[in-house]
Amino acid sequence: MKPAESLSIAEQMKVLQSEDDVATWSLARLGMPREWRDTNEEGNTERCQEAVNRLFTLTRADIEASLVAQGLQPENLPPTHTQPGSRDGSYFIAKGKNEWEYYFQERECRWPSATFNDLAEARKLLLNQWIPIWLEHLRVPCGTKEGKVIETL
Repeated sequence: MKPAESLSIAEQMKVLQSEDDVATWSLARLGMPREWRDTNEEGNTERCQEAVNRLFTLTRADIEASLVAQGLQPENLPPTHTQPGSRDGSYFIAKGKNEWEYYFQERECRWPSATFNDLAEARKLLLNQWIPIWLEHLRVPCGTKEGKVIETL
């Protein structure tokens, strides 16, 4: 593989916010074979992770600072909905003064969910969910209302 400079934090955030698959994007940026994105083939998961690691050096603090600078809260990142609805997707719903529920919905049925009584903890989970699997090392533990510590649903 040829050496490559990592991207600036602003460039890295632009890719994350584009909702492009970071592994596919990284392989293309580095001029690596598109076929390596097929992680059903032996060795490709490692190749994809290596490509992502070469370009994405941002930290959790970098992500949080960039969102603050843009005036964005984790609940405003796609594809999260903040109002109940009937569409498939992820929802972050205020249930009262100090209670928030985050859940996935498919065919109008909720399946995994977590309830929070601390907005900061809920926002940690929302950001964890937004961070691509290829950057899962940036996910942090979050405490639910029930006292369970989770990183993802």
